[in-house]
Amino acid sequence: MASEIRQILEAETLVDIDKLREVGRYGCPEEVRADAWKYLLGVEAPDKSNELSKRQAKYDQYRTTERQSTDVMKRIRGEVARYCRARVKSASRAVDPSSPIENVVSAYLTHFRGTEYSPVMIYLSGPFAYLMVTESDVYYSFCALMQMIEDHYAAVPMSNRLSEFLMLFRTLLPELHNHFEEEEVDFKEVATSWFQYMLAKELPMDCLLRLWDTYFSVPNGLNLHVYICLAILSMLKDNLEELEQSEIHGVLLRLPAMDMDSLINQALAVRDEVLMKRLTEIDAFR
Repeated sequence: MASEIRQILEAETLVDIDKLREVGRYGCPEEVRADAWKYLLGVEAPDKSNELSKRQAKYDQYRTTERQSTDVMKRIRGEVARYCRARVKSASRAVDPSSPIENVVSAYLTHFRGTEYSPVMIYLSGPFAYLMVTESDVYYSFCALMQMIEDHYAAVPMSNRLSEFLMLFRTLLPELHNHFEEEEVDFKEVATSWFQYMLAKELPMDCLLRLWDTYFSVPNGLNLHVYICLAILSMLKDNLEELEQSEIHGVLLRLPAMDMDSLINQALAVRDEVLMKRLTEIDAFR
């Protein structure tokens, strides 16, 4: 897999994005993931003509971006410290992304004036800082993801997507849903976090990176998110039904390591099942 992706990336004149997407959806090995993501997110152009000059221009533009005020930076540093303690130390390799995350989020807030700081930014930029060596690559990859999420929720607002998810949860997993109600679990609060953070706050780092391989590779990849969340619940169902309220919250907000290939396949199966049922219902009304 790594050699196949590397061969695509090392094309002399043009990176075949369609081929990269087709391979990348099944997971990018760690040694090629950072480079693959840059092309999948549009940070690097497929056309390699003037590649070095374009890269230098982006680097220069990022380097000259002003940073945030002391008050905002204090909030950012505090959240980054908490993020690194909770998330990065659980990853498979040691890396300290503190400074890149602080600088990238600060630059983002400066460039997109009027955007309010949110801790979500720390968790969404963290994986890029974990993966990428060059800070400007972290910045532009983070910007691309933020735009992807903005477009996703502009098409269908988060509140609507949450409502759909909760309805599907009640319909497809009624026993687990009833158990949550009996234990008075505020699952809407948990689900809101899952949808805001794209699971960057809840999944172990290695699992998150594998999930984002697919999100970045398939067309409208974030549309899979609702089904990924359903698949997580389905995969953890037996365990969750044995737990009480506080324990359930603990599991849902700090998810265990899972076989992400199996999880993604299960999510695709759930999506197909839901779409087929909707088509059947439409036919019934004709």
